[in-house]
Amino acid sequence: MPHVKHQSHAAIIDTSAHVVARSAGTGRSFTRRLSWLLSVVAELLPSWKAFGQTNAQVTTREPGERHLGKPMPVADEARRDLEMAWLSEAAYGNTPPGMKQREGSAMDRDDADCPNSQAALFAAGWKPWPNFPNDGLLSRIEKFHLRVEVWTRAEPPQVAVAFGGTVFNNRNDWIANLRWFLPKHDDEYTSIVKVLGPAFVQEYRQRLLDPEWGFLKSAEIFATGHSLGGGLAQQFAYSLSRDGAAPRVSHVFAFDPSPVTGFYSVPKRIRDKTRRGLKIDRIYERGEVLAILRSLTSFIYPPSTVNPSIRAVRYSLFYPANPIAGHSIKALACKLNLAAGCATQVHDRARTITA
Repeated sequence: MPHVKHQSHAAIIDTSAHVVARSAGTGRSFTRRLSWLLSVVAELLPSWKAFGQTNAQVTTREPGERHLGKPMPVADEARRDLEMAWLSEAAYGNTPPGMKQREGSAMDRDDADCPNSQAALFAAGWKPWPNFPNDGLLSRIEKFHLRVEVWTRAEPPQVAVAFGGTVFNNRNDWIANLRWFLPKHDDEYTSIVKVLGPAFVQEYRQRLLDPEWGFLKSAEIFATGHSLGGGLAQQFAYSLSRDGAAPRVSHVFAFDPSPVTGFYSVPKRIRDKTRRGLKIDRIYERGEVLAILRSLTSFIYPPSTVNPSIRAVRYSLFYPANPIAGHSIKALACKLNLAAGCATQVHDRARTITA
């Protein structure tokens, strides 16, 4: 039996394009156009295997890849992302607009399917940093509507910096979301670089001097947020200097994130250090309003393989939903809680703590 050499989809289709063009007698121009078109189709073929994803599956776009991979069972990934989703929801839900939105909402119920995010965090051992941001810092960052909470736990030693997402009718949030088109202005992103980042480093170093906070010496630091908050979490990770005893973010969990990350708002000498070894997970629900924009961007510019390592995680937990409803962090956290297979035990622990 003769040996058959393996060819990629792109190579086979490219060859076919030349054959078709010669047969049609249309010349080199047609050949180039048809070859390009069919090569694009060939590039998209690997993504087809993700089309059949169910709500019991998750699919990922690994660092450096243009395409989503084969759907896999959802539980392990959901358990990995669940607490970060609670943190992101809590950071938004604790703002006055967030609390108003929750009033009377069915999504604010506390049951086995959908526990209160703060109660669930306390049950998992997380506690908010007291008096941070303090009144002085708060007055400076509120000017741009920057909302942040810092949570920590001693075992395993971890710190999570969580950012609030877009409030639909807030002008400052939309200025931050549209910063690509509104250059050279201060907003929530620049406030992180100039104000919040340095204040966090100072606070972290101060707490290290207190024996009660000794676990911070070995703590892993995460940043997380939803929508605008997901972009701000990435900005925060890029902005923390690694000089001396300054902390550094090791992993970002960005939910339904804005494509804006503020990378170039950070001085090059700093971001070249802080991105080393950094991992970023961009986690989203299938069909949510920003998904197509991120997918197109990833197809044209493959996500970074390393420094930082950027990975996309797509759930299909309440698909199909309209694009706006699919952009809800509360709904995503509730569904992750179910998908993780720990709904009952989380709810029972949360009820014990809040009783």
